[in-house]
Amino acid sequence: MAVELIYDNGVPPLSPVISGWNGELLAYSETSGNATITFEAGAAPTFIPSESDVAVIYNTSDLQDFAVYYVTGTVVTPPIGSFPVAISAKVDKNLYDFTKQSGETYMVVVYSVALYSDLAANYARTYRITSNIEKAHYSDLMIAYSKKITHVLTVDNLRRNFWNSKDALMADTIFLVEECNQKAYKISINESTFDIFNDKFKSSISFNLASSKV
Repeated sequence: MAVELIYDNGVPPLSPVISGWNGELLAYSETSGNATITFEAGAAPTFIPSESDVAVIYNTSDLQDFAVYYVTGTVVTPPIGSFPVAISAKVDKNLYDFTKQSGETYMVVVYSVALYSDLAANYARTYRITSNIEKAHYSDLMIAYSKKITHVLTVDNLRRNFWNSKDALMADTIFLVEECNQKAYKISINESTFDIFNDKFKSSISFNLASSKV
């Protein structure tokens, strides 16, 4: 299993800064987690997304409606838009529930493994996702008034790998990419403690996982 982290600490030196890597969502379709995403590059694309890249769709009004995708490749571009880019991608329906709503404006941003990841080695061998459900009630009738589901993603590699690469830990934007099952997740570290005892690090590290499905 190949598990990698992609992190963004600003635009990389070799990244295209004009067009082709993000734009307004033009068309969207999805069946059983397999999606086709078309967005407007704004000019002749200088960068075409490829397999194992990450795509994010989000609405521009409040950023609450979003999804994270594992890019599987490019597809035939439909005749819409001035400079459309069409990609095929996969999404974990257990965590991301996205439907294009009429009247809303959505943006697509692509993060490239080649551009954003400065390490060829995998960060981890395996990972797991745990979910915590919180419900608050009032009265003896147990009437629920608040519901919340949070997800935590844990990778199993030595913490030394992360500590030696503090850029990944301190990055504002981090993604986990799993190539075997073609999945991608947006993750973050709000707070963590690194324990070193006799020059040995704890063997796992946990991330908060951004999810749009409740």
